[in-house]
This record gives sequence, C-alpha cells and structure tokens, in this order.
Amino acid sequence: MKITFLGTGAAEGIPAINCQCEHCRRARKEGPPLTRERNAILFELPGYNLLVDTPPDVRDMINRYEVSRLEGIWITHAAYEHVGGIKEFEYWQDRLDLLAEERLFKIVKREHWTARLERVMFHIPYYPGAALYFGEFSILPFAVRRNVPIFGFSLKEGDRRVVYTSDTPARLTNYARCLMRYADLLIVNTPVFQPPKEDHITVVEAIALKEEVQAGELILTYINHRNKPHDELQAYVQNFDGVRVAYDGMTVEI
Repeated sequence: MKITFLGTGAAEGIPAINCQCEHCRRARKEGPPLTRERNAILFELPGYNLLVDTPPDVRDMINRYEVSRLEGIWITHAAYEHVGGIKEFEYWQDRLDLLAEERLFKIVKREHWTARLERVMFHIPYYPGAALYFGEFSILPFAVRRNVPIFGFSLKEGDRRVVYTSDTPARLTNYARCLMRYADLLIVNTPVFQPPKEDHITVVEAIALKEEVQAGELILTYINHRNKPHDELQAYVQNFDGVRVAYDGMTVEI
C-alpha cells in the first residue's frame, strides 16, 4: 500500500491564524515543511483508494497532490477540522463510499449533509471491533477513550499491518494496545511534544507506546503550533529507531 500524508497539522494548522508565536512566524517565513494543513491521509490500496478525514482544506489538498481517484472516505470523528470539508465532495464525479460509525454519520448528516452529497455518497457504517473486508485488505475499527465518539483503526493488507490511532489520549484501552502490538507501522496524532495533555497523546508518550507495543515504525502527525517546528522535532526523533515526523505531501510505501 501507499500512504500519502495530505495534511499533517492539528486543528488550527500551521501557521495558525493571527498567531505570532515563533513556530508560526518561522512557518510564514520559511514555508514547507514547517507549514502544515489540517490532518488528512490517503491510503492507496488494491482496487480502493481511501481518504481518511475531510478537513476544511481538502479541496486544495486534492488539487495539489492530483488525487484523481477515490473509492471511499473514512471519518474518524466529527470535529470540524476532520469533517469541515466534506461538502467539497458534492462536486466529485464518481460515487463514493462514506465509512462512518452511526453516531458520527448522524452528526455529519445534521451539520454538513446536502442533496448533492446524498447523490454522490453511500453511507457504510462501521462498528468498533467488527472488521470490514475489502477483498485484499481489511479494516478493524477501535474506539478511542474520549467523551465524544472517536475511532482509530487497524488496516491489514497481506501480512502488513498499519494502525492509525486518530485523536487518542495516552490512556488507551487494552484492546487498542493489543491491535497495535507488532504493527508494521503505527501512525499517531501528537499535537504537542510532552505532557500534560489529557485529551491527546504527546510525542514523548507516543515514542514510549511504540516501544511498549513493539511496532516496527512510528510516524507522528497532527502537529500543533505549540509543538516543536518540523526540523527540531525531526532532529529529536532521530534519537529513536524507526520514528519519523510526517510533513505535508510525504509518501510511504508499506
């Protein structure tokens, strides 16, 4: 499979609007890879291209990286930075699967749905702990411990396994930890560098998690402007085997 990180920023992106912190000032001056659009990931799988989340910037991402084929969109949760761009797909030329847990779909339908989307998209519900099979690959969702519905997933193609945690806190369920164990690749949203950050796992905690579950590789994404700038963060993670920091447009082959 091929994975493209279309956007790697957290809720506010980098540079954040009207922010004069050093990180945002550097991003405005120096540009990529310090700049980050809000988080979205493209998985190119056998016969099926899957977009994970539709941030408000998604139209620009689709055009910038020339994404011409999609079969499905996976919604991890209903926060604006994850679904705010879904109406852009009113103008998609082909049919799309919309994979979303039932509660998430109700929120999307209440806040973002249109008659045009109804014609383009077909809702396929997913349930934590129940795998969805797509022929040559499968996706197993799991719930994240938060007070709103948020879901990560384990994606398996052949003997390769990728786990995406979405917006998980450091406090994981034992079930989620089991799914992560021995994964070939662990992708973790880490908005800030170190604790305290109760609602999201941090960079320091994600690196410890990789070692605990013995994942082959860890990629950090969903970076906040309160985190280290890309060059500083990449320099830090080079102290650890198999850890990388995603940047907008980065591709990985698994």
